[in-house]
Amino acid sequence: MNKKTVRAGIVAATVLGLFYASVVGGVGGLDHLAQQAVDDWPWLVLILAGFGTQVGLFVELRRRQRLQVDVRAAAGTGAGASAVGMVACCAHHVADLAPIIGASGAAVFLTAYRTPIMVIGIVINGLGVFLSARRLRRTPVPAGR
Repeated sequence: MNKKTVRAGIVAATVLGLFYASVVGGVGGLDHLAQQAVDDWPWLVLILAGFGTQVGLFVELRRRQRLQVDVRAAAGTGAGASAVGMVACCAHHVADLAPIIGASGAAVFLTAYRTPIMVIGIVINGLGVFLSARRLRRTPVPAGR
């Protein structure tokens, strides 16, 4: 692994964390953001760490010029699942605004299935990390890099 790979993972986790903070803070305010982060910190840490790790491995695989389609699909799926899991953490606040934006059904669904959605996001991240790490072990480092 090189510095670019590690940096990409850290940046990805940070961007996802900022997305979470903007959704929760934007809908519920900063006090609620703080409370939600305290309440959900184990979920948040797992989702952010898994997503950052997955992106870092993806960048390393790309760097090695031998990225396989299955790893790329897992990385994309993991990214989507992470974003949905983070939004599910705070979806019950979207319910306040949902009638205005016409998404009350989505808010009710995300609120009702918040924990399972986060668990699924973590499992998909784990699968993406596993597939990427397995592929990375089999992929040689390019000469001169």
